[in-house]
Amino acid sequence: MAKKRIVNILEQKEVYKRFHSLDEVLLEHESFHGGMAQPLEREVFHSGKASLALLYIPETDELLLNEQFRTGAYFADAENPWLIEVAGGIIDEGEGPEETMIREVFEETGSKVLDFEFVNNIYPTPGSIAEEIFLYCARIGKDSKAGIYGEVSEGEEIKTNLYKVSDVIKMLDNGTIKNGLTYSVASWFARHHDRLKQKWS
Repeated sequence: MAKKRIVNILEQKEVYKRFHSLDEVLLEHESFHGGMAQPLEREVFHSGKASLALLYIPETDELLLNEQFRTGAYFADAENPWLIEVAGGIIDEGEGPEETMIREVFEETGSKVLDFEFVNNIYPTPGSIAEEIFLYCARIGKDSKAGIYGEVSEGEEIKTNLYKVSDVIKMLDNGTIKNGLTYSVASWFARHHDRLKQKWS
């Protein structure tokens, strides 16, 4: 195990709190040159922990993916802010990542998780966002269908679509998939596709 390096919080002030929160921080961390590096003044956006899954139907060799409007993509000047994504959401208090993944898959797609593999836990934008994401690949039933889902009370409108695995791999290569988390777990799946198809068929 790597030696734990030193980080000292010199100042921390919460400047905004609602669904997420924003802090102003002044900190110092251990330097590669020895001693402590020059203090850093930063804003940290606290987004919490989330869990998501790429959904695979081995019998038909298809993936079920969401299509959803994303405010952040819109304000980042995305040509098309309706992004192709995997199912997932914020981990509620008292829940584990696996519980959240299974719950969110059903809420967003109407599908039940039959089996799954843990892929990785990652920090998508570590320079400024305090966020940990748990990635899974999950098997769903061959009766899973495309449709429109989402929690209306939470402003969700999610359209699900079925894609052949070969088409999703083309979408990775031609830039159709813009969501970074989806790109990450789908790229993992492309490398493990043959093994998972054999395992779950």
